[in-house]
Amino acid sequence: MPQHAIFDTEIIGRFKPIFLTCVNILETGEKYAFWHHVPGDLDALLDMFDDQSLQWISFNGNRFDMPLLSAWAAGAGVGMIKDLSTRIVEDNLMPWDIYKMLGIKALDIDHIDLIDVAPGVMISLKTYAGRMHQKRMLDMPFHHDQDLTPDQYPLVEEYCFNDLEVTKSLFITLSESIAIREHMSEEYSLDLRSKSDAQIAEAILKAETSIYSSTTRPNWVVYDLPKIIKTKASKLLELIDWLSNENFEINPANGSPIEPDWMQDPIVFRDGLYKVGLGGLHSQHDKCVSYTADDEWMISDIDAASYYPSIILKCGIVPHMAGGKGRAFIQAYERIYLERIAAKHSNLQLSKTLKIVLNGLFGKLGSIYCPFYSPDLLLAVTLTGQLNLLTLIDDLAKHRGIEVISANTDGIMVRYKAALRTKMLDIVARHGKHTGFDYEETRYRRVALKDVNNYIAVKPDGQIKAKGLYARAGVLEMKNPTMEICSKAAANYLAFDKLPETTILTATDIRDFVAVRSIKTKGGGVQHTHTKLVDDWIELERGKWMRGDESGKTVKRVSRPPPVEVGYGGVPFGRVARWYMTTEKLPAITQINNGNQVPKTEGARLCMTLPDQLPDDLDKDWYIRETYSMLNDMGVKV
Repeated sequence: MPQHAIFDTEIIGRFKPIFLTCVNILETGEKYAFWHHVPGDLDALLDMFDDQSLQWISFNGNRFDMPLLSAWAAGAGVGMIKDLSTRIVEDNLMPWDIYKMLGIKALDIDHIDLIDVAPGVMISLKTYAGRMHQKRMLDMPFHHDQDLTPDQYPLVEEYCFNDLEVTKSLFITLSESIAIREHMSEEYSLDLRSKSDAQIAEAILKAETSIYSSTTRPNWVVYDLPKIIKTKASKLLELIDWLSNENFEINPANGSPIEPDWMQDPIVFRDGLYKVGLGGLHSQHDKCVSYTADDEWMISDIDAASYYPSIILKCGIVPHMAGGKGRAFIQAYERIYLERIAAKHSNLQLSKTLKIVLNGLFGKLGSIYCPFYSPDLLLAVTLTGQLNLLTLIDDLAKHRGIEVISANTDGIMVRYKAALRTKMLDIVARHGKHTGFDYEETRYRRVALKDVNNYIAVKPDGQIKAKGLYARAGVLEMKNPTMEICSKAAANYLAFDKLPETTILTATDIRDFVAVRSIKTKGGGVQHTHTKLVDDWIELERGKWMRGDESGKTVKRVSRPPPVEVGYGGVPFGRVARWYMTTEKLPAITQINNGNQVPKTEGARLCMTLPDQLPDDLDKDWYIRETYSMLNDMGVKV
């Protein structure tokens, strides 16, 4: 087994830039810092790159670090490395462009880049640090163009090594995903270790179909109703007529179908309100409601297994790819689907592998940069999926005593009389037999919904299913922490009738009490130590006023604007904030460049380093009130 060398680079300065590469060996804890200006450091780093026992791990290394390191290895000066880094960030310069421009090759190392393996798009390493509850969320204390003095170099090393700790934790978190990718790489003789699910699907289907480019660029697509959709409901027949007669325009910028105006409004159907669009089905009648199962009423989730892949294969849809390639695509996709079905109960690793291929492709169907670009197939899958669920809703809800609580993308939640359980299951089974879809049931004894995307459900054994706002935070969950103790306390009340204050007052882990949020503006954020009112308005012309500070903020009004509360003190922390709610009166966390408050930080204390124990100023009463507010939002009266 190889040892894992976690690595990262930093390039700081404009006129006198410095270039640093840090390495941390996961298994031994050894740390190395290699500086461009230090004699012998390049040779020592190249010796490590030649060590065949090391596997190199980075975050965004293929795009940023590797081109810079390859240039350094080829003899580039630090000025050129700085110029390359600037062009990568500001001009979107690609690695292959750099190698071609310099006439060099990329360093030949065994390398895994985590940025695409981790779920989520355009997520920063610091945000992942927050999602993993890293103890320190450290930001580079210098601007990337600031020229430094030698006594400041250790701070750059400290920051870089902290980033390596985050990358190391991310690598461990993604270990199963990486193992699956390694297995797939061997299976298909492709290096898939640094690819996202969608990229893996594209690479494998390219190899399976020999389709490497798309020449299809339609201006519009139409929807052809598949034979499995059968209904006599007048509302659905009307909807089908509208869909079948619509020419769905294609967005020339990204190649995806455009939702027509008439689809913006939800439809009323079987006592429910449903939004039908170019995504999944979304019910809108399930807001601020809660239900409890008892001897008379039962609650179940009915989900379609492998829904989108099943639609592609069971509806006879053949995408309109140039040169008759659509049929070849479907045949290859079906081979993978059948192989996954066969492996599901005998080879779990292979089953997980093939699931990535089947599900990962869907998002690529609407991308003009994908060789399998098929807006007609994308449209057919999403609309068929919604119509199918609506026909199932119709089959169920026409029976008195069966109510559809909620519907979303690939399933529905139903509440039904206990005496009708067999009938409900028979209806679902008949529907599945007709369509070819496999439906899976999950029973609940309690469910509380803020809306279709945000709810807590309790299974008969007390297990919790939480979605949206109430879901667990984490890397794989693609969610930032948001005071999770409140969701836990709400779930404990729903599952065990435990009052929220009981859960919160006995909690001891600071990670349960923090929130993490990205700041979109470039200036980052700060929590000032104090504020004061400032009246520095300058009247530029009648009715137009400007602040006398550096912001240049202007307002239009006849009379003089009121004084502005301005913050002072505090240390900037970068573009990701972490905080908890405090009993002390502190200014809210604000964005540096415009002074706007970071949402939900009134009464917060910045917490970029997690304390070992709960802080004395933690406002547990705030969390208790917030939990009761959550329960109220879900229609639960305590």
